Order: sequence, then C-alpha cells, then structure tokens
Amino acid sequence: MGDIRESAAGKAEEDLSLITRRRFLGYGSGLLSALIGIALGLPLVRFYVGDTFKEREGRWLRLGAIEEVTAGQPKLFRASHVDRDGWRQTARRESVYAVTQDGKDYVVFSNACTHLGCPVHWDDSAQSFLCPCHNGGFNIRGEVTKGPAPRPLDRLEHKVEEGTLYVKVMGG
Repeated sequence: MGDIRESAAGKAEEDLSLITRRRFLGYGSGLLSALIGIALGLPLVRFYVGDTFKEREGRWLRLGAIEEVTAGQPKLFRASHVDRDGWRQTARRESVYAVTQDGKDYVVFSNACTHLGCPVHWDDSAQSFLCPCHNGGFNIRGEVTKGPAPRPLDRLEHKVEEGTLYVKVMGG
C-alpha cells in the first residue's frame, strides 16, 4: 500500500516537472497573445493620454521695454499667448508686475494673491499691492503686510535682452 502512494506521488512530481507539448503550446500562445495585446494597446494609451505626463517646458513671453518700468513704481504688464496641451489649445492672458529700485535689477511678480488667486493692484497712496477679495496687502518687495495670504507674491523667472523684459511662462 505504501508503494502505491509513493509511486503516485512520484508520478505527480514527474508530471509537474515535465513540460508536455500541449502545456508548452498553451503557455506560448498565452504569452504571444499578451505581447500582441501590449503592442496594440500602447499606441492607444499614448493617443488618449497625450502629453499629460510629459514635463512641460517653459517659454519666454515678451512683456515690454524696460524703460516703461520706473524706479520704485511697479508697472503692470499684460500679455497673451496660446498654451498647447496635447491637442487642446487655450488662449491665456498673463498679468504681472515688474519692479525695479535702481533701474538695473528687476523683480517680476505674479499679480495673483497667494491666498485665493484674486488679482492684486498697486495702490500709490498705500505704497502696497492690495487684494480686494480679503483685504490682503503686500509691500513693494512682494512680502505680506496684512491679510490672510500664506506667503509672499510669487516671483517669476525673467530676463532682460536688448532693453526688453521677458517672463518665463509654463506651457507648450
């Protein structure tokens, strides 16, 4: 009786270690089907996802001549551009403030309040940027002076080339 169990157990182990033609063809056709599915599916995924996971590069947007910026007086610049994201195109308008104290070094701020994104404006009498939404305030350096804003105005990357001020915007 012990011999029957041992021979049955040995036969079972032998069957598992032995790859039959039928098992080989089954595994092979399954693997081939999976590879074909992946090969056909990847282009579809790329089409639907588009450039969503692609790191977006910034580009330089022309604001205006640096002569327009007076020392100690913030200048509001408005510019528009088209942002391309995959197959969508969106017209965007950017509003930024440029500030200089000496006519050589410039700082460019976003005009969006860091609390909820409301547009700030420069008030000459108060000598500060004011946010009308929640009575926020920022000094000429963009630092919070009053209100609920959690941080200073966002400083934007900029450059001056041949007397023209440019700001870097994200998008395609």
